[in-house]
Amino acid sequence: MNELTALVEQARGSQVAQRHEAFAQLVNRFQEAAYRWAYSILYDSHLAQDAVQEAFVTAYQNLGQLQHVDAFAAWFRQIVLSQSYRLVRGKQLVTSSIDDIPELPADEESMAAHLEALELHEKVMTAVQSLPEGEREITKMFYLGGYSQKEIARTLELPLTTVKKRLQYARQKLKLAMVAMFAPEPTPALVPVPVRVRPSHPHNPMTHDV
Repeated sequence: MNELTALVEQARGSQVAQRHEAFAQLVNRFQEAAYRWAYSILYDSHLAQDAVQEAFVTAYQNLGQLQHVDAFAAWFRQIVLSQSYRLVRGKQLVTSSIDDIPELPADEESMAAHLEALELHEKVMTAVQSLPEGEREITKMFYLGGYSQKEIARTLELPLTTVKKRLQYARQKLKLAMVAMFAPEPTPALVPVPVRVRPSHPHNPMTHDV
């Protein structure tokens, strides 16, 4: 039994003081990783902290239901993801605090590149958010959360073939969306303007010049 499984066993024990102490150590060990998992989905520091806090509470209340103590890390990560997706579904994402905005580069060239990167990131996230829920969830986990296809299948309890198909569909839709976003605006067709020509008067042979 390694140190982690020993802590999980103690956190499931009958002695209240020992249980609290062991779980506090689990919190210290997993809080940074839990925040990264939540932030990769929510992209909001405050919501990510809320998701992590709720996940620890849920884990503590349901720790007795964990069948294999050596699977605590994967089990807890699934709780964090569930809490994060609950916030995505149940709440509208708020704008990050102004303190979270990175400082802009000083020179104009670097600033232009920085703003261009931010604009690209915003367009990509807009395209991802436009995907159907099932494809959006898997896309975020794969590309933003760093999960493998097998890990996604195990975490979401889906067949691996379903995960692969949804990723394939998501790639196709994202490609079309990004092409549409970056396509140049069509040049309006030139409309010919009619020119009014003043009619000329024919020479009257009966009229004599004076």
